[in-house]
Amino acid sequence: MENKATKNEKYVKVSESMLLSLVSSKLKERILFPEKVETAKKFLNNLHFKSHAKKI
Repeated sequence: MENKATKNEKYVKVSESMLLSLVSSKLKERILFPEKVETAKKFLNNLHFKSHAKKI
């Protein structure tokens, strides 16, 4: 006896703006590139700013 998986493919038509909205809501609060975020944090923590205030 063979078990055949039935594929129930359903597609929905949505506008591009609606699709982008749905994708952004799913990705909200997620870090997609953790290595790049860590590199950026290290870079920003090592920055030193100089004051450019003019003395009168």
